[in-house]
Amino acid sequence: MPLKNSFSKISPGLITLFIILLLFMVCWILTYSSYQYARLTADSTLYINIAEKYLRGEFNDAINGYWGPLLSWLIIPFLYFGSSHVFAINTLDLIVGLLIITGVWFLSQRFEITEKMKSVILVAVLPVVLFILLIELFDALLLCLLIYYLGIIFKNEYPCKIRYAVFCGILGALSYFTKSFAFPFFIVHFIFFNIAHYMRNTIKEDKQKVLRNAVIGMAIFLIISSPWIFMISKKYDHFTISNMGKGNFANKAPGTPQTGYEFGGPAFHEGFFAPPNKTAISAWEDLSYIWEGRKSWSPLNSADNFIYFTKHCLKNIIDSLLIYQTYSRLSAAIVIAYILLLIVKPFSRQILRGDMLYPFFTLVLYTGGLVPFHFEVRYLWIANILLLLMGGYTVDLLFKSDFFNSNLRKNVLIVFFALSFMVTPLKSFIQAGKDNINKDMHVLGTTLKNKYNFKGNIASNKELQQVFVNDSWHKTFRIAYWLNSKYFGQARQGIRDEELESEFKKYDIDYYFFWGASESIPGFLYQYEEITGDDVPDLKIFSLKKRHIGLNNPK
Repeated sequence: MPLKNSFSKISPGLITLFIILLLFMVCWILTYSSYQYARLTADSTLYINIAEKYLRGEFNDAINGYWGPLLSWLIIPFLYFGSSHVFAINTLDLIVGLLIITGVWFLSQRFEITEKMKSVILVAVLPVVLFILLIELFDALLLCLLIYYLGIIFKNEYPCKIRYAVFCGILGALSYFTKSFAFPFFIVHFIFFNIAHYMRNTIKEDKQKVLRNAVIGMAIFLIISSPWIFMISKKYDHFTISNMGKGNFANKAPGTPQTGYEFGGPAFHEGFFAPPNKTAISAWEDLSYIWEGRKSWSPLNSADNFIYFTKHCLKNIIDSLLIYQTYSRLSAAIVIAYILLLIVKPFSRQILRGDMLYPFFTLVLYTGGLVPFHFEVRYLWIANILLLLMGGYTVDLLFKSDFFNSNLRKNVLIVFFALSFMVTPLKSFIQAGKDNINKDMHVLGTTLKNKYNFKGNIASNKELQQVFVNDSWHKTFRIAYWLNSKYFGQARQGIRDEELESEFKKYDIDYYFFWGASESIPGFLYQYEEITGDDVPDLKIFSLKKRHIGLNNPK
């Protein structure tokens, strides 16, 4: 009887959480063979390479001002105990997925929604998480940490316990170690929310507790973050919290190419670049050196720059709203509903509500912080989760109207709401199992390695694709990882033959990958041995250290 009574006290939302976690694990296990290489993204290989540097004692090269260290640190134990790269990434993927789903349940407790709606949100988030984990693990890791941070800072009881401030500081620092954008975001967000908690509390003692937590939380954040800031600042001989922001902002400078997957990045438009250290796969491992010594730009330098920057920001604001719509067709309606609710309700009441002002401000601040740079869908995963929770609150609010007295109408709206967040990620997840560049290049890379057994310094031509991530740079970079080789990038668009041949000698290139139609191959390349014949469609690999005897240029 006592056991039966204890089970009866478990909330329906908690039961749903256990079921969804179980379903997630089942889906992950059943799809492992189809997705194991899809999860090993190009950026994940860089984190693995950095983790290996730590294990070899190459600490100066492992300290990296471009990529956050946390994911590499998490990979280290797997590599230390002999795990394969694929197993390490996939296991971390599973763990982060379980934590994200649990975190969504934890964060949903801050919203004044019914247990039924919390269960609906957990069901809707399952395909979302499955898809998110296929894109980039470090973005999923950042999402995971931010969800738990928000779950604490949104609590009305936040000022009551010192441990809440300590947890906020720790989660903020770990978020920074995952992605540098979290550093300024946490500082602004944490200060704002402590001000909000201060205004919300009317008793002097409670206000003092807020001030206490604000100081403790910020101190913990800075104490944990400072050693890493010191190390990367020392390595690059200037104070920095990260070199990624400088590079990403420079990519948007007036006059830089604004087409292609990576926009104005020099690595994609300026020809070959040597890897930054002897064990790096490519220059992409630490782009800090590419930007070193380059003149930065500012919107305040001239009127033209300011106008250009303003147009860029306006475009990004529109792009962010379009990204919201990819999460759910109801996203715009949810945002508008929240704006109207914030307008019609007194501010004194809004600040008391963790499910009103708090998520909306977080959504605006996080999105707004990225506006000066450029957007990708994966940059705004936290917006996806917030919109889902905000939508759940909005639907529950609609149920209080007379129109939804009917259970049928309620159920129809619930199904429509849930499906609006589930359909797109579910379709994308299924499609990724069939067509994925990470998986495709693993197959091609291992085939080339097993059949031709070559490694060395690799470069490629520049072949643009309608889907930019499938261009020659992204394909060859992934293949270089499987060949255990170095990738020096792609040739400049329109480079002359004699310049290209000179670049081969300068960077000691062993193999040149030419993607695309054979008719476009420069004639001088036929003096070198082509090692694949016609085995690989739309790809020729020239061995630049082996001249072709009896040259017969088919062109």
